[in-house]
Amino acid sequence: MMLERIQFITSATAKQNHFDAARKACEAGVKWIQYRNKNPYSKTVLDEAIKLKKICKEYKVTLIINDNPSLANEVQADGVHLGKEDGSVQAARNFLKKDFLIGASCHSVDDIIKAQQAGANYVGLGPFRFTQTKTNLNDFLGKTGFKKIMKEYSDENLTIPVYAIGGVKADDVEFFSSIGIYGVAVSSAITQNDDWCEAVKSLQEKFKTEKIIENG
Repeated sequence: MMLERIQFITSATAKQNHFDAARKACEAGVKWIQYRNKNPYSKTVLDEAIKLKKICKEYKVTLIINDNPSLANEVQADGVHLGKEDGSVQAARNFLKKDFLIGASCHSVDDIIKAQQAGANYVGLGPFRFTQTKTNLNDFLGKTGFKKIMKEYSDENLTIPVYAIGGVKADDVEFFSSIGIYGVAVSSAITQNDDWCEAVKSLQEKFKTEKIIENG
């Protein structure tokens, strides 16, 4: 499976729910949706995930479920993204089908090494800066932290694709690309624009000349 450069992370607001945000993002050209619903597992969450699976299948978009391998398996999503409190990559790999994508949140090069050794397909490194879509964040890495970690990543000859996460804006992409970051996971960089299509196109164009890695 090809790993897209742009991951869109769903979030619910007073104006739209996760499904509406995902549909609008798919219509705008997003090719990777991460369903992040921090509410406890319930029939409502399951029903929403099922609807997301249908819309992603319609648009041929990758669907990743945040935090919950069981939910990812139940709706037959394409994969799961694990936070540091959500269990191990190895446990998820043993539970899910072989072709499921597994991503892991990381905050240091040691975290990245462990994720690669455990068989993750990609990692999310961050947070880069403050974001309203997530609470209980680790210390922000900022540009200095990202440069340091990606230098260590290179020194360790690591190969796992790294996505920048946490408050990433469109203007940050050039910096990330310059230090070896593979892609970005975003929400407000798209949703805060009046024209989502233009926002998605702009983000994709910034990575257009980069080689896409096949992983999985």
